[in-house]
Amino acid sequence: MSKKHGLAAKFTLLLLVAGLVSVALFFALQVGGNTLMSNYFEASDFQEQSTQRRVQELQEYVQENDLSTSDTAQLTNWVKKQPMVLMEIYASNKLLYTSAAPEETAVRESEMELPYYDWVSYYTVTFADGDAEVVIYADDAYRWYTYAMVAELVLSFLLFLIIFLKGSRGLVTYICRLSDEIQVLEGGNLDLPITVKGDTELSDLARSLDAMRLAFKEQREQEAAFWAANQTMITEMSHDLRTPLTTLLIYTEIVRYKKYENEAELDDYLQKIDAKACQIKQLSDNIFEYSLISKSRTVQLDPPKPFRDVFHDALSEMVAYLRQRGYSFDLEIDWGGASIAIYPQYIKRLVDNVVSNIIKYADPAAPLRIAATWDGSMIGLSFSNQIKPNPGEQDGAQIGLTNMRTMMEKMNGQCLVTQTKTDFTVELRFPIS
Repeated sequence: MSKKHGLAAKFTLLLLVAGLVSVALFFALQVGGNTLMSNYFEASDFQEQSTQRRVQELQEYVQENDLSTSDTAQLTNWVKKQPMVLMEIYASNKLLYTSAAPEETAVRESEMELPYYDWVSYYTVTFADGDAEVVIYADDAYRWYTYAMVAELVLSFLLFLIIFLKGSRGLVTYICRLSDEIQVLEGGNLDLPITVKGDTELSDLARSLDAMRLAFKEQREQEAAFWAANQTMITEMSHDLRTPLTTLLIYTEIVRYKKYENEAELDDYLQKIDAKACQIKQLSDNIFEYSLISKSRTVQLDPPKPFRDVFHDALSEMVAYLRQRGYSFDLEIDWGGASIAIYPQYIKRLVDNVVSNIIKYADPAAPLRIAATWDGSMIGLSFSNQIKPNPGEQDGAQIGLTNMRTMMEKMNGQCLVTQTKTDFTVELRFPIS
């Protein structure tokens, strides 16, 4: 009963209510039934008829056994067969026999005459030694009072059972429903919700089961999505690897069988072989990084650091490296005073992926735009560039972008990609700590 509406409290209350209602019904039936029967017995000649019937039975018993008033033993045997009866026999106003003291001989030997009472009913019975007046005191109504009490007890008990069973019916039905729903869960169907009803321990159990169902369902959906994504990624990566590998095999076959015309053409094929080998290496590095990031379910973020401290050095190295390769920049960076929580190893990987995409797809003739973004709750960096007129073969699986999105999600951030026919933008957004 630790809970206000716990099962023990509800059962106790149900038993108390059923008991009180049943007791109230019993007393109501007792008072009402006794009153009705008393009124009936007082208004009718029920007792008179019952007494006359007993007198008639006594007369028949006396005649059959040829009894006299002195045969007290036989008279006592007859009285014992009549429940709740007191019998007295008089002759000439003298008491000859009383069932209250059947063995007292002094009663018969007494010569004292007893008064004649008008309120007493005297019945003449013929014995072997003459007529005598018989007085029978009996309460024939007691049986009906007893029957009525038994009926009242039965009705009250039935009412108690009905109230208790009806009150427990909802709980039993709820338990059966939970059992059916749990069997459905055991069968693997996680779409059927668990019914949460009331505020008892069973409700807490149902709530926990439903939370477990939702957790399992979410886990199953995540595993299915992860498996599908992996299958798609594997298929696309296989295609992306096969394309440069096929070209590489063609070039190596040309060189092996010397199908070139001069040394200049040989050098050209060797450069193409080197480029394809570098492309394959880049793809394999991306695949390895994707596998590494996917295996790391969670990462421990460092304490918040100023946004400037996180990216200043990495961006400085990036700008210096790309300027050596002929790229120019349009910088709009206002560091501000915001702080972010990051996983340091991911920051270098993110910048490396941005550099790799710029080298492969950005047009060196147009300046690269790097800007700090801010929307109140998140801060980030935006990298924009114009796409080369002929970018050549591209990474169809976009493993690099997939890795960037995964790393940002693990740091509670976002990787937003916007692409048109001429421009490409990657924005890395971090929640402000």
